[in-house]
Amino acid sequence: MSLAAIIGLSGISLLLSAILLRVLLFFKLSKQSAYPAAALLFALSFFSYSGDSINLYVRGIFNDLSISTLILLSYYCIRPEANKKQTLPVFFLIAITGLLFYPAALGLGAIDPYQWGFINKDHGLFPPLLFLVLLAVLMVFALLKNYSLLLLSLVLSTLAYQAGLLESRNLWDYLLDPLIFIYALITTLNYLFRNKKLTPFL
Repeated sequence: MSLAAIIGLSGISLLLSAILLRVLLFFKLSKQSAYPAAALLFALSFFSYSGDSINLYVRGIFNDLSISTLILLSYYCIRPEANKKQTLPVFFLIAITGLLFYPAALGLGAIDPYQWGFINKDHGLFPPLLFLVLLAVLMVFALLKNYSLLLLSLVLSTLAYQAGLLESRNLWDYLLDPLIFIYALITTLNYLFRNKKLTPFL
């Protein structure tokens, strides 16, 4: 099994474990019981049942998760009590990016930003270069504002792309996926409606 496949399956297992952990903690189960249960699910999801493992079956439905999603899931498993100062900037950026990216990538408009994620000469030089400059600006912004989780997500996603850790060769797939976009959009809208603030960055 390739490293990309192992990372893809591990990401799905981490997602299942994080969901179970959230459910158990929501129903007030102690961390001493919730964490072992989540860890057990992570391990069991790799075992084959009737030919396919649980994580392989779920991966076939949702495809691979982005590196950003893996970082956020790991952060949640380490700190289930949300640190909004760190998580909200990431969710806000993912929500805004997804709202701009997915309609255009699906053909609504003259520009296909998904092609920018192929950082090679075959897809033109200027759009990918502009994409990388924008990522660099966001990294500097996250560093200056002390948004360490946002900075970590951007840096590790870019490094993972350079190392080819996922099966995709498009940088977008390391930064963003539909599941994290939907969750980020719901989280951001809930924050905005509850707090009446323009952005979580304030």
